[in-house]
Amino acid sequence: MPSTSFASSHDHPSQPTPPPPIPTPAASPPAAASTRPRRLSVRVIGGQLLVTRAVVLACSVIGALASAVAAGCGPTPVTAPDAAVDVSTIPRTPEGTFTVTGQLDLATLPPPADQILVDLAAATDGPDDPARYLVDRVIAGLPDGTWKSLAQGVAPFVAPYIQSELAELAPRFGPGLRSIAAGLGSLAHHMGTLETLEIAHDGGTVRTLRSMQLGTATIALRDEGLADAVAITRTNLDPRGTLAIGTHAVTLPYGRLLRLGLDRAVIPSVDPNVSDLSRALSDLVDCKRLGTSFATHAGIGWPGLYEAACTAGLTALANSIYDRMTLIDATPFQLTVNGTARGVDHDGDGTMDSITDGTWNGTTSYASISGPLGTATFEGLRR
Repeated sequence: MPSTSFASSHDHPSQPTPPPPIPTPAASPPAAASTRPRRLSVRVIGGQLLVTRAVVLACSVIGALASAVAAGCGPTPVTAPDAAVDVSTIPRTPEGTFTVTGQLDLATLPPPADQILVDLAAATDGPDDPARYLVDRVIAGLPDGTWKSLAQGVAPFVAPYIQSELAELAPRFGPGLRSIAAGLGSLAHHMGTLETLEIAHDGGTVRTLRSMQLGTATIALRDEGLADAVAITRTNLDPRGTLAIGTHAVTLPYGRLLRLGLDRAVIPSVDPNVSDLSRALSDLVDCKRLGTSFATHAGIGWPGLYEAACTAGLTALANSIYDRMTLIDATPFQLTVNGTARGVDHDGDGTMDSITDGTWNGTTSYASISGPLGTATFEGLRR
């Protein structure tokens, strides 16, 4: 049916029929928005998208926090990668045999050893030393009798002359004797140890000290005819890996060690060609020239008398020091200690593979005199 007939059935004949409205591009978006879900236009996308991203980010953070709280409150999840690298270093047992190295920094020495160090230091600490000390050694080497008595009387007058000529007579005596005293003093306080620690399944422990490091010299006790120092104790390992070694006593042949260290380490550092104190002292002094000077300034006796006395006096000095070291061992020198360390299991098999951060704590004793041990450390490896 024609559209004009349809219009005329509803309108008055006197009014013209208006033309149909021409749609405009601006009118269509509202109609579309009312009939479809809203799509973001380019102009709106910026603000809407920013809000959407912030919301998504906030949700992600909240979700991560919730997961972390849940993990902290509940059992820790075990994943395959973590299980592969999470190997505990705390051993389940300390049982085994270990090679142990240690360092002893002794704070308290046997009194006779202390006195030897004091006497050696006194040889060069006086205002007219070392010349007066050397003159006294010459006089000590004279046979008892008239010549010795006369020499003792003139010694205070002879010593200054010897001191003024010392650069020619014995240029190395003062520095050499000071080096010997300092080296022996250091060795007397600082010794290294090489030991074996055997720990049984029930914690029973045998500590065996086999060798000593004395300066540059390593001394195996058995090679010197000395017995290994052995102590029996017990060891405990706690769940945190702390190793506790019970109190025990170790007896050191201290006087013999002191002599071995003097001969093997200290003296060769002063005179590389010799390894005993008597020869070292003789090398430091020209006794022939000293004898001539002594006779000249004393006005009594003859050069050969004082030359022989010089040699005898230095030999007697060396022998006296050695004898005093030997007498030290007439009384036991004991270290009474307990130890703490950390046991480490390197391969995760439950056994202790190494001992680290070890310290010995305790005292030293000699006769009725005791004192603090000093700093003593150790570490070990499974054999």
